[in-house]
Amino acid sequence: MIYAAFSVYLLGIFFAGRGIYRLWADIVKPRAVNWALLPGTVVSQMAYIFGCLITGGEVRRAKLIGAAGNAGRGKSAPSASEPTTEAAPKLRHIGPIVAAFCCIVACAVGIIVAHALLGEPVITTFVNGEGFLAAAAALPKALPATASGFWDQIHAHVDLIRRAAAACTELDWLDWRVPLFVYLATCLSIRLAPVSRSLRATLGAVVALAAIIAVVGLIWQRFDRLMDSLWPLVTYVWSSLLLLLMLTLIARGIVSLVQALLEKKTPPAR
Repeated sequence: MIYAAFSVYLLGIFFAGRGIYRLWADIVKPRAVNWALLPGTVVSQMAYIFGCLITGGEVRRAKLIGAAGNAGRGKSAPSASEPTTEAAPKLRHIGPIVAAFCCIVACAVGIIVAHALLGEPVITTFVNGEGFLAAAAALPKALPATASGFWDQIHAHVDLIRRAAAACTELDWLDWRVPLFVYLATCLSIRLAPVSRSLRATLGAVVALAAIIAVVGLIWQRFDRLMDSLWPLVTYVWSSLLLLLMLTLIARGIVSLVQALLEKKTPPAR
């Protein structure tokens, strides 16, 4: 059941990251958001180019950040300054999925590497509990089978959001590893869902990755231990994205309220 739960959380991380980017790009200029997420932008874009090349595609032009003049607000504003890659993969339907798959895998590997090099203080504080964080935290490893179990898991996710917020006050921000890991993990987890790419292709890549992990887990029994060792990291990424999404929705609501209050009413035409 851990692989079914992981598949659901992977989809949740994908949509949470995509939603956060869209909301940020609606509050400030998308170009500023892309610069703020630069490490994740670089990893995702380079992986996409690599995915296009291995499928036989021809990369004619690539930009990490779009032109400033295209970063206006509006319905298409979130993707106006997105990284652009002109490529023509020979595999018409499979090519975009492979390229998106490379983006997801590259960002996921980046998160794992950042965790191995920098994440020990953050994960220890968040998951194992220090200070007033009394108990250990972990995502449920099985999906609910009853309505009661469903609401119990909803309650558990709310507790994880509260824990992520509380952990921010417990972390030692003077330790250079803490802000660097939090920043890199945020950039890479949001860039797991590149906004400018085909949604169908990216969803297909997410499903393919989840299926591959499940098949490997069934064939290679030691993979279970690897999943168990990575579960605290999955818990942290999921919880931090939920907290960030909640805070972003609050900020977006405040901005919309202020804009509505400051909006000048036009006199009715006579």
